[in-house]
Amino acid sequence: MSDGIMILLVFCLIALLGGGTTVLVLLIAKRVRQKKEREYTGEAVGTVARVRMGGVDRPSFVCVRYEVGGRTYECRETVKLESELIKIGPVPVGQRKRGKVASRVGSKVRVAYLPSDPSKAILADNTGLMNE
Repeated sequence: MSDGIMILLVFCLIALLGGGTTVLVLLIAKRVRQKKEREYTGEAVGTVARVRMGGVDRPSFVCVRYEVGGRTYECRETVKLESELIKIGPVPVGQRKRGKVASRVGSKVRVAYLPSDPSKAILADNTGLMNE
């Protein structure tokens, strides 16, 4: 086999390995979230207590306080995004991303928690894989 073909083969394997690993991680994250959505059947309304805005190198986080049975708990989660096309006529020219949950301090959000252990919770409307 020539050197050029061998180099091309190595680069293809590296690309497939990286892509395969990414797909595997995303599938595992999706399954874990779906399992939590099935098990966390308790619901409460929480208040956004803190927000850490993301940037190029990190996602945005919200910290939500909620109350169950007279006790206060906190849930911290990355803000998932939804994307909307920006069009001029029929031509797409960009996209607008916005958080699936409110990310302003004081905003109300739905929290789903595990009835047997209310300290384990997720933000009910914060589904998806895309974040900043």
